[in-house]
Amino acid sequence: MFKNKRIRAAVWCGAGLSLVAGGVGMGAAFAVPAGSVRAVAPYAQAAAVVNADGTVDRSKGIEAVTKTATGRYCVELEDKSLDVRKVVPTATLQLYAFDYDVQVVTKLDPQCGSDPHTLLVGTGKPGTWADVPFTLLVS
Repeated sequence: MFKNKRIRAAVWCGAGLSLVAGGVGMGAAFAVPAGSVRAVAPYAQAAAVVNADGTVDRSKGIEAVTKTATGRYCVELEDKSLDVRKVVPTATLQLYAFDYDVQVVTKLDPQCGSDPHTLLVGTGKPGTWADVPFTLLVS
């Protein structure tokens, strides 16, 4: 694709920065606040920057976020034509230690009510759940 290492790095950094524009809620399924910052992610179907407590800094195409337990977040997509079993989600941790990890479940999960429009995102260390801020991109 891009032969030059600097160009590849610039493209990936640009993609990551555009992700840093997302939003969500916490607890018992908080909807994204009407006045919250809208993410600038022109090529994403949905994107969010989610804090460790489940609140959202910025978002696009996210209906709500529910923090179901330590390190587990249900992210509901706004567009009901999107099915979690068919989309391609990517999640990354926000400036955290290297021994932490983030995972996105792309199947119906009972923790999120087996809803085909809700992704389960898990964060933590191997064998231990932990509340960690993350970004999510759905392409």
